[in-house]
Amino acid sequence: MALKNTYRRNVASDGKIEMNLQEFKKWLKRFDLDKDGKISKEELREAIRASGGGWFSRLKGSHGIKAADVNGNGYVDENEFKNLVEFAQRNLGVRII
Repeated sequence: MALKNTYRRNVASDGKIEMNLQEFKKWLKRFDLDKDGKISKEELREAIRASGGGWFSRLKGSHGIKAADVNGNGYVDENEFKNLVEFAQRNLGVRII
């Protein structure tokens, strides 16, 4: 679970971290280092690593961008954010409520 260290208080009985959409966006925004409002592969990788993603944070970051970046520009912007949420729910042990 990549976000366990960040949101321990919201762990469901199935082990998934529960948060609302605003909490998820706020968490990701902390890793938007250049403050451009978009998430790059490197920024997503760092977010996953910093919150307990372990050895596979590089791979998970790459897969997350690939899954969410519809226009292929290398970033997840506001229009593609829904795709990143879906990826997080499938692959990062997160449930957006």
